[in-house]
Amino acid sequence: MNSALIIGSGFMGTSIALSINHKKVSCVEENLNYVSCLHEKGIYQKIFKNIDDVEGEFELIVICLRQELVLNALSKISSKFPDSIITDISSSKKFLTNTDLPENFVSSHPICGSHKVGPNNAVHNLISDKEVILIESTNLDCMRKLQTFWHSLGAKTSVMRIDEHDETYAYLSHFPHLFSFIYRQILDDKGINFNKYSGTSLKEILRLSDANKDLWEEIFKDNKTNIDKVINDIKKYLL
Repeated sequence: MNSALIIGSGFMGTSIALSINHKKVSCVEENLNYVSCLHEKGIYQKIFKNIDDVEGEFELIVICLRQELVLNALSKISSKFPDSIITDISSSKKFLTNTDLPENFVSSHPICGSHKVGPNNAVHNLISDKEVILIESTNLDCMRKLQTFWHSLGAKTSVMRIDEHDETYAYLSHFPHLFSFIYRQILDDKGINFNKYSGTSLKEILRLSDANKDLWEEIFKDNKTNIDKVINDIKKYLL
């Protein structure tokens, strides 16, 4: 991909941009604090305030927004750039069902991230040696080109159906984050100072609760059915 547009240049978006910065990369970013940081870093060729302002041609467009904003952005950007390959990086995918997705859209899920936020914390090799899940699509050409893109960043790719993806990551990611948030709340309610008294193992579990709570609440709601399956499985092993 010789030209790319990142929509949402927070931690993940800017980390992806840093990996492809030897090529033409622009972004859409509304957060003025982020924009100031991005100008200082000089990562992007152009920084647009919103999708309506975007000009140019892009082979690839990556939507790196909160889940609740993805479909609106996808609708706007697909109409404006019908020949671009478009993907997102959302952690759960149920919200993509029961809607007419554009032909040039293939959903992705890079299995990497951080509890840190913002472009200032972005990491240039975040994707390297990581797995990226592509959601099964009938557009095999888009699938192939998107696989080639992720491979160019050093990633490995696998293909899953939406239902398979969401069930798998309920077990591997979504429930562990939910547990961390809940367990930290319990410790706070009990007034237990885990920073002072706990070892590194507990702190590593609770590290997940430093993530953006609003973003994760969207994921929990979107994938509630599968998270409930995990909880029911856990109950079988409780005394």
